[in-house]
Amino acid sequence: MVRALGAALAQWPTMDDSELVTAADVQLMQDLARQVTAARPDLVNSDASVGELAWIWGKGHASDGGSWRRRLWFSGAELVAWGWASLPRRLRRNDGSVKDVTSAYLAHQVHPAHSGLLDE
Repeated sequence: MVRALGAALAQWPTMDDSELVTAADVQLMQDLARQVTAARPDLVNSDASVGELAWIWGKGHASDGGSWRRRLWFSGAELVAWGWASLPRRLRRNDGSVKDVTSAYLAHQVHPAHSGLLDE
């Protein structure tokens, strides 16, 4: 499948940010982390390691809700890239107080054989 995305052509189907990342998706992301670590360990960032993926998803997927944008790119059934962004938001704490988080954060991982997705 080939479709235009912005000015770039992409042949990878995607999961858009309206879908929740599941535990099965995190396992796919961890498999990608293992592949990248084996092929190019210099390309694995600290938030894309096997352990960090489980930790970040486990603590954030329920609490961050709509402020946590995510996307997965596939080549056939194989995950070849992922990205997630935590956007500025207002958090309600357990004690009822509110905290404004004004920063944004992006984490991503792309298989070295699909580096063209970095422009996505």
